[in-house]
Amino acid sequence: MASPFALSVALRQLTHNRGQTLLTIGVVATSVTLILFVSSLINGLQIRLVSTITDSIPHLRIMPVERAPEVLWDRPEAQASPVFVGTVPKLEQRQRKIEGWKPWLERIGALEPLELTALLPSVDGPVVVSRESKRISARLIGALPEQYNRIVDLQGNMAAGRFFGLNGGEAVIGVQLARELGVHLGDRISLLSAEGIVASATIAGIYDTGFGALDQTTVFVPLRDAQSLLQLGNAITGFAVKVRDVFTAEKIAGNLRQQLPFKIESWMEDNERTLSGLKAQDGSSQMIIAFTTVSAGLAIAALMVISVSRKYREIGILKAMGASNGQILRIFALQGLILSVMGALIGTFVSLALLGWLSGLQTVAASTGRPTDLFPIAFTIGNFLVGNGLAVATGLVASIYPASQASKVDPIEVIRGQ
Repeated sequence: MASPFALSVALRQLTHNRGQTLLTIGVVATSVTLILFVSSLINGLQIRLVSTITDSIPHLRIMPVERAPEVLWDRPEAQASPVFVGTVPKLEQRQRKIEGWKPWLERIGALEPLELTALLPSVDGPVVVSRESKRISARLIGALPEQYNRIVDLQGNMAAGRFFGLNGGEAVIGVQLARELGVHLGDRISLLSAEGIVASATIAGIYDTGFGALDQTTVFVPLRDAQSLLQLGNAITGFAVKVRDVFTAEKIAGNLRQQLPFKIESWMEDNERTLSGLKAQDGSSQMIIAFTTVSAGLAIAALMVISVSRKYREIGILKAMGASNGQILRIFALQGLILSVMGALIGTFVSLALLGWLSGLQTVAASTGRPTDLFPIAFTIGNFLVGNGLAVATGLVASIYPASQASKVDPIEVIRGQ
């Protein structure tokens, strides 16, 4: 614990050498500002990237298992008998589907009741969208609009028209697909399925999620329309699932795979490159924080060494007056601690002001006219604790060496001027 004597001497020396004190505080404040700014900006970019992806797709997709063809000569009974080779009949490709899906809906929901926030049936299949002479391959999704909006918020991202209350014979398409087809709200498009069924639909809405894979290739229609177009009857092609924590999607998928006879894919499995990029960003952020902390520590240590070298005579006089080595050590350790705390507080206020200003900058999306943040900022308590904790700890550690050197000063030699 610091004694009143050590604290008073430390404060007196700090106020006497104001230029050096302000310089040291500035070094610490700059370091804290850089740590908080970089970590908050990278966190914000990661959150925006993940939300852009996960808000535009189901976190989990539950689909029928794809049946692999069985080769005759791999069967055990064929090993000891001759195999005859002849013509191979061409089998018609069949759409994978789930019949009697309602009991499965209830069972899946009961397996992970706390983790699943949305679970609904959907129909998914390839189609060709055409308007006059333009033909574009796209993905057809059939669902109940009000329910599917819990998976992907299309209603909140409508550039024109509506998603809720979608009627039979109506469709909702992405803004990029609408631009490529040259269509607008109220126009009609044709949908051709792989089964050769053709249907026409009126564009009831145009959405803009900002996720190109969705906005450019996906057409949404009511569930019954999709079932008819893909000739599924009352069956579906799978379930779309939303989970509470997007980063637990693969773990939940693993649990469900052990309990369900279906193929289960998570968004993490389909976006390995994105997750790898996020890990690289985390590594870069940690390296920047580490180098900044080391630089601040070296600067504080250098300034403290200079301070000690200039005060050898004062230290000798203090020791001649009865000051112990421990008191001298605490004097300079307190100086490093005070400078670090003041620099950390100033750096925090500066970074908060800078982040607040940047978070207020917005840009307007050309397609929707909606304002969006130019710089995504995510300032957390964790960032605050890491930035300030590193600054204070570094300042204290950096002052230990010069403080120990000061405590070893021989008062007789110093007073004699040796």
